[in-house]
Amino acid sequence: MGALQVSRVAAAVAIVAIVAASASADEPVAIIDARATTAERDASRARFAAELASVNGIAVVDDERAAALTGDAADTDDALAASALAEARDGFGALDCGRARPAAEDAVRLLAGRAAGGLDEAVRLRAAWTYVLLCSDRDGDGPMARAAADRLRALGGSPAVPGDVWAKYPEIDAATDRDIVELTVTAPVGATVTVDHVVIGTAPVSTFVHAGKHVVAVAAGSTRGAALITAHGKPLSLEVTAADRASKWRRVAGQVAAWQGASPPTVVEVTELMQQLGVRFAVVLGERNTAALWVRAPGETAARLVVDGDMKAPLPIGAGVMARVEAWSGGGLDPDKPLAATDEMVREVSRPREDTKWWVYAVIGGALAAGAVTIYAIEAGEDRQIIDLTF
Repeated sequence: MGALQVSRVAAAVAIVAIVAASASADEPVAIIDARATTAERDASRARFAAELASVNGIAVVDDERAAALTGDAADTDDALAASALAEARDGFGALDCGRARPAAEDAVRLLAGRAAGGLDEAVRLRAAWTYVLLCSDRDGDGPMARAAADRLRALGGSPAVPGDVWAKYPEIDAATDRDIVELTVTAPVGATVTVDHVVIGTAPVSTFVHAGKHVVAVAAGSTRGAALITAHGKPLSLEVTAADRASKWRRVAGQVAAWQGASPPTVVEVTELMQQLGVRFAVVLGERNTAALWVRAPGETAARLVVDGDMKAPLPIGAGVMARVEAWSGGGLDPDKPLAATDEMVREVSRPREDTKWWVYAVIGGALAAGAVTIYAIEAGEDRQIIDLTF
């Protein structure tokens, strides 16, 4: 092809776009999985996300929005319970019950609320109560250890508890003469109330419990709460504080779920979703493992599909993101606009493939060059030069 006359600065930035982009904050990219559920879906999405995130300057969205982007909105108490259990496990592994026990008790409260709402949390409750039992026993807190042992037995036990610990807290016959305390629970009217993970009615409700430690939980839909209490002697009245645990990304999850296995999303739908997520770039994974890059350019009201790619080739998608980041920051050529050139000097620009954008090769070339490019300018009374682009 012929010679192309361009600005010295523009040429330099186009060649080393990736290197320049690495100096700024990583650009968040949302990966929206609009594919129907299959055995390989999660694994293939994870591989694609990891490869895309390896592109210098890109940060794949992996915070609380990530679950919603797969069509599943995890409630806030779900994530909090997982975090509390992880803290309890790490603390116990470090022989630090000062960390493990408070975290395990937090997990018990969170999981008790979820269980009161009808969610199956038996497995995680067993883990939480196990840490409470072992640490309470180590701390010499007999009443809490007794309560934990009782709760754990009712949930099916735990092989992690040594036999000598179980022996300290044998099962007590319900007919044994123990103090009985009247317990009245108030909560949002109509909320289900459980005591020690057993439903006793709807709030407000009264029941009788043995003296000692108990966990009281309430739930009305996604509004849930729980408290660890000590009952002894006098009748006890308790108001359990409940909070709405629904994910704030539930609407996003519902929209993504509606796309899965259906027709590709429209421009309006993608635009609205990207606005809710607060991102400028989104990759929509479709059937047959397509990967479509959508962008919301500054000053534009609607998102645009700019790369209709494949999950097996994340690099061109990453290149498309970084080329636009550079252009929008004023440091590079805009890949969505034609190259500025003199008609007399350029008749036609040939490309290796008709469906491959020039900016993909520019950015990939910049990554390979990575700091090893030197541009020589011929000063001829004006700040311009001749660069031969040969393919």
